[in-house]
Amino acid sequence: MTSSALSPRTGMVPVDDTALAVTDTRGPGRAVVHLNGFYADQRPWRPVIAELGPGWRHITFDERARGCSRRSADYSFEACLRDIDAVVAATGAERPLLVGWSYGAALAVHWAGRNPDRVLGVVCVDGAVPYGLTGEEDRRGSGGCSGGCGCCCRCCARSAWPRG
Repeated sequence: MTSSALSPRTGMVPVDDTALAVTDTRGPGRAVVHLNGFYADQRPWRPVIAELGPGWRHITFDERARGCSRRSADYSFEACLRDIDAVVAATGAERPLLVGWSYGAALAVHWAGRNPDRVLGVVCVDGAVPYGLTGEEDRRGSGGCSGGCGCCCRCCARSAWPRG
């Protein structure tokens, strides 16, 4: 990834057979990884990031074959979860807050469920997480969570979106 002293970091993060276009604002606050709706790139997050302000460290990326990211042979749900792993690792984000919109909300809940010690919490925006989306055999979540993660409902119930 490349940057100058005052600009966001932008670059390509390799994962599997592709590379993802990533932007990291490098703000001073908690890292927030914004996860796109299906078939979207990182552009819809720009007004959200502007509204939330520079006090947060905003990380966005174009999904496989979206925006400036490269094509892949694998567009599965599991591949998208690996993409989150790659972006979090490449940016060095520690315990980020995941904000998922639509399809990104399902990804956020499932990634958090698999990585409860690596995530602060999950905010789902206009996203349902249907039971069995990734083949879970049981329903372990609390408070009506169908993600089966057991952590996202506690995170979501703990506080509203932090406003700085």
